Amino acid sequence: MNKMKILSFFICLLLAQSAATQTMWKYFTADDFAARRNKVMDKIGDGILILQAAELPEAYVKFRQDNNFYYLTGVEIPDAVLILDGKAKLSVLLVPDHIPNDIKQEAFIKPGKDAAAEYKFNRVQSKSAMTNYLHFFSQTNQPFYLQQSPQETREMSRDRCMMTRENRINDPWDGRISKEVAFINKFKERFPATVIKDITPILDDMRWVKDKKEIAVLRECGRIGCLGINEAIKVTRPGIYEYQTVAACDFIYADMGTDGPAYYAIAASGERGLTWHYNANNHLLKAGNVLLIDYAPEINYYVTDITRTWPIQGEFSAEQLKFYNCVKDARDEIIKAMKPGVTYKDLQKTGEAVYKRHGLEKYWFGYVGHFVGMAVHDVGNYDIPFVEGVVFNVEPILEDKEKKIHIRLEDTIVITATGSENLTPQSPVEPAAIYALIKEKGVGEK
Repeated sequence: MNKMKILSFFICLLLAQSAATQTMWKYFTADDFAARRNKVMDKIGDGILILQAAELPEAYVKFRQDNNFYYLTGVEIPDAVLILDGKAKLSVLLVPDHIPNDIKQEAFIKPGKDAAAEYKFNRVQSKSAMTNYLHFFSQTNQPFYLQQSPQETREMSRDRCMMTRENRINDPWDGRISKEVAFINKFKERFPATVIKDITPILDDMRWVKDKKEIAVLRECGRIGCLGINEAIKVTRPGIYEYQTVAACDFIYADMGTDGPAYYAIAASGERGLTWHYNANNHLLKAGNVLLIDYAPEINYYVTDITRTWPIQGEFSAEQLKFYNCVKDARDEIIKAMKPGVTYKDLQKTGEAVYKRHGLEKYWFGYVGHFVGMAVHDVGNYDIPFVEGVVFNVEPILEDKEKKIHIRLEDTIVITATGSENLTPQSPVEPAAIYALIKEKGVGEK
C-alpha cells in the first residue's frame, strides 16, 4: 500500500510538471519557436544573432518578456541571451545564474541537456559563457545581427517608445541612450573590427504575417475582449463614473484568465473622446452624451484592439446617429474590401467613398487603422499589399470639435486566402442591438 502511495505521488508530480509546461505554452510548442529560429538562421546566412531578453522591471509589476525574444524562444525569464549561428545552424540559450523568484514558476530554466531538449536548443548554458562566445565569434569574420529597435514589454508599442526615447535623448538635462544602443556601443568598443547589422527588418517581416496558431490566440483574445466591452455596455448608466465601466471590462478579462490589458483603458464620455488617448477615466457619465471605450486584453503575448461607442442613456440623438451610421458603414465597407493584394491606400479610398455617400466628406482625414499582433500598434509595412495572415485593425473615426462629438469603431481583422475574418464580431455595432444590450443587467447589478 505504501509503495502504491509513493508511486501515485510521483505520477502526480510528473503530471503537474507537464501541466505547467502546457500552461506556459497553451497555444504553441517548443517546435514552433525552434522553427522560427531556423527561419532566422536561414535569413541571416553566415551571420550571428545576439538577442537580449527583457530586464526585470524596477517597479513591482509582473515581468513580461520582450516580444521578439519570446517570439523566437518561448522563454519567460529576464536577462537571458539568445545566440544563433546562421553558418553552423547553432542555437544557444544563455540563462542567468540567479533567476528572480517573482516570475512564473514554470518559466524557470536550469542550464543543461534537459532544458536544451525541452526548449529545442542545441545548448542551454549559464550566461557566464557569453563573453567567451562573443570573443570566439569575433574571430570568425561573421557579421553580427543585433536588435536596434526598442524592446516591447508590457503594454508597449514601438511607435510610442520611439517618441519617448527621442524626447529623452533630446532633453538637454537627460540625454540617456536606450539599452539597445548601449549594447551596440559596448559591442563596437570591444570588437571594433566586426560588422554589425540590424535584425529588426527580418523579425518585422516574420511577425507581420501570422500563422494559424497566432491567429487562434488573436481570435480568443478578440472574443474575450468583446465580452468585456459588452459587460461595460450593460453597466452604463448616467451618474456612474467612466472607471466603473472599465471595471466591468477588467472583471471579465481577469475572470477569463487573460494576462492583463493590452494597453491602458480609454473610457471617454462626451467631449473627452476628442482626446484620442484620454485615460483618466474619472468623469461622471451624463445623459445625452456618448461613451467610447477602447480597451482590450492580452493573451500569451498577443493582443487585440477593440473600440465601441454607444449612448449613455436610451438611444443616440439624431445627429449622433447620423455620425455613427457613417462610421459603421465605413467600418463594414472597409472590412468587406480586405483581401490579399489590397493596400492601405485602397482602404483609404473605400472609407472616403462612404463618408462622401453620407455627405460627411469634410470629416474624412484619411486614417483607416493599424497593424496589431504582439503589440497593439504592431510592426508592418503600410506601403506594400496585404497578404494572407496579416492582421489589421480597422478604425474609422468621425469627430466634430465644435459640436464636441467623437465617434469611433475598431475591429481586429485577419486577411484570409479569399478575403478576411473579423476577430472581434461578438460585440454589437448595430444600434438596435446596442440599445438592447444597454437594457441588460451587468456585473454587480441586481
